[in-house]
Amino acid sequence: MADNMQIVLNAFETLFNKRDYAAAERFWSPNYIQHSAHIPPGREGLFALIKGAPEALHYENGLTVPLPMATTCFSTAGLAA
Repeated sequence: MADNMQIVLNAFETLFNKRDYAAAERFWSPNYIQHSAHIPPGREGLFALIKGAPEALHYENGLTVPLPMATTCFSTAGLAA
């Protein structure tokens, strides 16, 4: 289980913080199903969301439970309100 949780954390770090889209493709399938109504469908929709997000947006792990499932926290430290 710990290995699976580490994979999830590595995936989030790669996409949301490093913004290494080529490396993130290892973690998100081309057939990825996006369940959030405000994010365009598929892996490309998720990647486009992150590409359009401010550079100051960063992922911080909140809680990881062995499903694997992760709660998330995104910060925009340094951005004007």
